[in-house]
Amino acid sequence: MRQRLPTLSTGSLQLLVAPNPFRQQVVTHFIAELAQKGSVQVLDGGNRFDVLRLNRELRSRGRDFYAPLKRIRVARAFTCYQMVTLLEKNSGEGTPTLVLNPLTTFEDESVPFPERLRLLETARYWLDRAARRAPVMLVLHPRPEGDPFLERLGQSADRVWTFEKAPSPTQLSYL
Repeated sequence: MRQRLPTLSTGSLQLLVAPNPFRQQVVTHFIAELAQKGSVQVLDGGNRFDVLRLNRELRSRGRDFYAPLKRIRVARAFTCYQMVTLLEKNSGEGTPTLVLNPLTTFEDESVPFPERLRLLETARYWLDRAARRAPVMLVLHPRPEGDPFLERLGQSADRVWTFEKAPSPTQLSYL
C-alpha cells in the first residue's frame, strides 16, 4: 500500500471510493489505527467487514492486540431502513466511525426509489450530525457515473477521496 492514505480529522465527513483490495486495506488500516488510540465503531452495510484481516493487522502491530480489539464495535445493516436506524442511534456518541458500503443497503428494489432517496436524505442528516462530534468516513466501492445516491453523499462530504483501479497491462506485439 504505497499510495498516500487519507487522514481522518475530527469534525469531518469524508468519502472514500476505491476498488478492492485497496479499499479493504484502507479500512483495516484505519480501524487498527483508531482502535489503538480509543474506541471506534464500524457500521457495515455490505456485510463484507473482514474481522480476520483486522485481527492479523492488530497482531502485526504489537503483542497486546486484545485491548484494541475490545475497543471496536461492529454493527451490520441489511436494509436501508436498518442503515438509517444505525446512523441515528450512533450519531450522538462522539466515536470515530467508519461506514462501510452504506449504499449497498439502498439498492433494495423492493423499496420504491423515492422512498430510498428520502431515506438517504435522512441518513445524510445523521451522518452530518455524527461528523460534528467525531470523524466519520464513508467507504464505498466505485459506482456508475451519475449515480444519484453517490452524488448526494458526495455533496455531504467535506472531502472525497477517489482511487481508481489500475489499468490492465497490455501485451505489446512486434507486428
